[in-house]
Amino acid sequence: MIEDLFAFRERLLEGLSGQPATGAKFQRVPGKRCVGLPRAMSTFEHLPFWHRYFTELDIQVALSPATDPKIAAAGLEMALAQPCYPIQVAHGHVAALIEMGVDYVLVPNLLNADMGPEGTGTAHFCPWNQTLPFVLESAPRLEAHRHMFLIPRLHFQLGREQVKSGLYEAMRRLGVSRRASDRATDAAYAAQREFQGRLLEAGRKALEVLDHTGEPGLLLVGRPYNIYDRAVNCDIPRKLRHRYGANVIPIDFVVTGREPVDDLHPNMYWASGRKILSAARLASTRPNLHVVYISNFKCGPDSYIKHFTREAAGAPLLVLQFDGHGNDAGYMTRCEAYLDSKGILRCYKSGMETDPAAAAIH
Repeated sequence: MIEDLFAFRERLLEGLSGQPATGAKFQRVPGKRCVGLPRAMSTFEHLPFWHRYFTELDIQVALSPATDPKIAAAGLEMALAQPCYPIQVAHGHVAALIEMGVDYVLVPNLLNADMGPEGTGTAHFCPWNQTLPFVLESAPRLEAHRHMFLIPRLHFQLGREQVKSGLYEAMRRLGVSRRASDRATDAAYAAQREFQGRLLEAGRKALEVLDHTGEPGLLLVGRPYNIYDRAVNCDIPRKLRHRYGANVIPIDFVVTGREPVDDLHPNMYWASGRKILSAARLASTRPNLHVVYISNFKCGPDSYIKHFTREAAGAPLLVLQFDGHGNDAGYMTRCEAYLDSKGILRCYKSGMETDPAAAAIH
């Protein structure tokens, strides 16, 4: 059985960012300004980047608590126009940070993803993700706190210089100089690169174990805020490991999103779509790797990315869509049916008999 990659990622985040992945009681550092990061949406991908950026500027960073019923309920009550569940939850996280007493809340206007120096095509975030700060500002309960929002406009696809300009424009009202902001941006890029490199190395080792043992693995594809938020996804990804002894590999352990996918789709507009198609292609080359697509209701891009993912994987895949339900029974039934249809449920149950830790219910 491979290493628990979810636990690995949490330990890595704690080491690189100093922020416990499972949440901790907030303690204000006297004399320091404090910026809050909502534990939602892009934070799941870019926490090392933001933590390093602000700490380089001698600004304290505070994460909102892990999603819980109170945060989710507050978000549902505040959100207008009925966006997808992760956006609703993001409202609750911003409100939680305000209650914690931070000075500012970071809600970046992220437009596209970093494609690397040789990247081609487009890699946009979804419209709700792009407009998140303005959606939050329009919520009546948050409108009075608009002055607390830090909203850098960032085109990661346009390169580091644009990101530096966008961050400085947002931070100069805090008295941050261009030189200090640029230096912090370079450090943030380095932290994010180290984080991604460590994930990919752990993913490579996990695939080597599967190659050596011949055991089946489950490749989880989707957006990080759907895969890693345990409350949003009913903790299904971890339950697949702890209830069935499954070898679970999240998407960002095997691909970066910078891999070429033009042959799979000539104009894959979405950053998430490029990453998902790259992972599906990988699964198509490994008969013992099976795709589980984690999504949420009302996701426009996923409504058709799923179609191209099935084609790229070359095999049936399991799609799980979440929308705030707290009962996992239906999801677990679908997981068992998928594993059984692949002929690997018995394999996992057999492994549980010899590995008591894997059989434990988390």
